Amino acid sequence: MYVPEILETGQFRSRSLLTDSSPLSNATFMLNSSGVAGLLGGEEAMSTVALAQIYSKRKWLGWYNTPGSYIIGKRFQRLARSVISDPHVNPGSGARSGAVHIDPALLLQHDGWSKGPVFKGIYSGTSMHETGPLASLLMKKCIRMFGTKVEGRKTQPVNVTIVELEPNPNLQPQTRFYHSPPICAIIPIAVSLLTCAMCGLYGEWYACSMILLGILARGLTCVFIGSGKLVFHHPKPADGSPPGDGILGCDHDLVLLKGDENVVSAVTRGRFFFSFQSKHACRMVELCSFLLIAQAIAQLICVPQSNLFGQLMFVFSIAISWVYNLWFLSYDKVEVREEIFRSVLGSPKLRKFVFPNRSSAIVSLLLFSSDNEGLPGDPKKLKKIMDGFLPSGSLVWEIWKGIVIEHLSNGWPLRFNDTHWNRQDLSSASDRSLLRTLLQDAETAYAAFGSNE
Repeated sequence: MYVPEILETGQFRSRSLLTDSSPLSNATFMLNSSGVAGLLGGEEAMSTVALAQIYSKRKWLGWYNTPGSYIIGKRFQRLARSVISDPHVNPGSGARSGAVHIDPALLLQHDGWSKGPVFKGIYSGTSMHETGPLASLLMKKCIRMFGTKVEGRKTQPVNVTIVELEPNPNLQPQTRFYHSPPICAIIPIAVSLLTCAMCGLYGEWYACSMILLGILARGLTCVFIGSGKLVFHHPKPADGSPPGDGILGCDHDLVLLKGDENVVSAVTRGRFFFSFQSKHACRMVELCSFLLIAQAIAQLICVPQSNLFGQLMFVFSIAISWVYNLWFLSYDKVEVREEIFRSVLGSPKLRKFVFPNRSSAIVSLLLFSSDNEGLPGDPKKLKKIMDGFLPSGSLVWEIWKGIVIEHLSNGWPLRFNDTHWNRQDLSSASDRSLLRTLLQDAETAYAAFGSNE
């Protein structure tokens, strides 16, 4: 007697399975996709797009849905207005050259591609208020090192790193870089394609189309960016130029560059560019910008129209991409920087010292700038270096600088006695005491130089 009821119940359940096209279709909870999109940043995604030029095949590995398309699109708008023609970078290329160049700092603003610290040449007298990004990379590398502590009068410690740059015969005015892409780059692609297919299988066409749009927008952008090359430009020094030794930095971290003038010039004056051979690159940048911004707007409108299952698939695809982008920037970016550093500078010898005060640190820089032929002998240049890093105008400081410069110019050891600080032109006992203290700082620097020469 209960058989017809059982059959009717079974038929009802089968009809409901056929009617419900996707899991969670009866859920009343709706996911606020716009809020989730706001939580996931686009700076990481921007960096992974920009680094596509460094990898030999990475432009084909950008086909996945990713957060931050609106941020990337706005950045590309700025990029389109900053394209540099080839004659401005390569004066000898001619006006007919169709190549264009883009400053990578516009795409990698938060990744350390900024300008480097100030530079003061010891022999040439060159003074630069800002240097290239390679100097910034070198400075960060020196700051992370552990140094040998030098004993002496303690005030505020100053780090001094001696960088002996080796000649690089393969260093050209234009250098390109290639790097193998990571194997796990296939993960976000597989997840995006799988979630897109799942949405299509269950009829979640809004979510399916938005994931597919995200895949196409990012993929085409990576293909365009990857069609260019990351090129390093640096001016060739003139024949007969003086040695390029100089001091990078200020405050409490100083770096002495020693080596071939061509390599020092690459550190201080070199710049990176994204180089494109097509003269239509500017239009392609504008097209990518429009596509990315349109994708962001379309996703905000269409994704909420999907059921909960489709929204979850969409969020899952961008979440996996976001995690991959974070991993990429924390791991691969370091490898890329090291590869670029080695390609230009090779393996320079680095020695770091932590001096107890600034006066001994500056004297040590002048001592370590010596070569096999002796110490730099131009008193005016030595005085200019000391004035740039130490107080000037005070009688005691000027007398101390004169004594130290006299010893350096003549190649005398920095050893002093009471005849050097008991001077008749210093009537105050406190001035003579300060001069004695400063001369002892110079002796501290000389002792450190002698033990590590």
